[in-house]
Amino acid sequence: MEGHFLMWAKYEPWQLQQLQRLAKLDPERVESLMNLLFRQHPGLYGDLAIAAVDQEQLTVPECADRLNLEEHVIEEKRSVWRRALVSNIDSAVVVHEGTKPVARLAEGHLAVWEVVREYRKVGTLDALRDSFPGISEVELASALRYAQDHPGEIEDQIQAYEKMLALKRAEYPFAS
Repeated sequence: MEGHFLMWAKYEPWQLQQLQRLAKLDPERVESLMNLLFRQHPGLYGDLAIAAVDQEQLTVPECADRLNLEEHVIEEKRSVWRRALVSNIDSAVVVHEGTKPVARLAEGHLAVWEVVREYRKVGTLDALRDSFPGISEVELASALRYAQDHPGEIEDQIQAYEKMLALKRAEYPFAS
C-alpha cells in the first residue's frame, strides 16, 4: 500500500481495531511491530503483562514465566498497578453527551446506571465482577463511586429503564 510517510499519527480507536484485525490476517507482521514497539519502550511489555494479570487474561504463574520473575514480584507489581489505577479512578468514567448525557465506563462503554442496577441485585463487588467478567474491579468501583457522587442522575436513568421495561412487559406479557 503506497502513501505518504507520517512523522507522527494521532492515536484513534480504529487503529487498535485494525491492528487486531491484522493480527488475525498476518500475525507475523504484527509480532514484528510489537517487538519494535517493545524495543523502543522497554518497560511496556511488562506493563502490559501486569495489566493482563489484572484483567485475568494471564495468570500470575504465566506472567512470572513470561517476565522471568518470581510470582510474589508479579503480585507486588500488580498491587502497584492497581494503586495507580485507583489514583486515576475518576478517568474510568466518561460522560457521553447527547440529548441525554450518560455516564459510561471509558474502556467498555458500559453505562454506569447498568452497573448500579446490577449491583443492587447482586449486593457485593465480587458478585458484580462475576456479572461483568470483562470489566476490571477498578472500573466497577469507579462506576459505583460516580453513582455515589451523582445519585439523582443515576436514579433517573434506572427509573427510566425500569419504566420502559414495565411498558414492554405489559405490551408483550408472554415474552421473557
